Amino acid sequence: MAQKRRKKRSWLRGLLFYIFLPIFIWFIAFLVWFYWFELTRLFSGGADRSKAATKTSRQLNKSEKADPAPANRPREKILEEDRKSLEDILKRR
Repeated sequence: MAQKRRKKRSWLRGLLFYIFLPIFIWFIAFLVWFYWFELTRLFSGGADRSKAATKTSRQLNKSEKADPAPANRPREKILEEDRKSLEDILKRR
């Protein structure tokens, strides 16, 4: 019986396949990890969208104040004497 000849694969083609396939899979995994919240929001349905719409559409009454969040900056006051002594130290250098 005659046997069919198998096509020889190029070693370069096989090498490139085994190098680039894992890189491609890692790239896809990174994109899924990076955009996970957007993907879950896309496939979650309309329940989350309605909740977000009700929160943003709420108007403040005149009696309610729209105070911004307090700044977490430390309020430091340098006394005049301390400031002068620090300036003197800097001038000496």
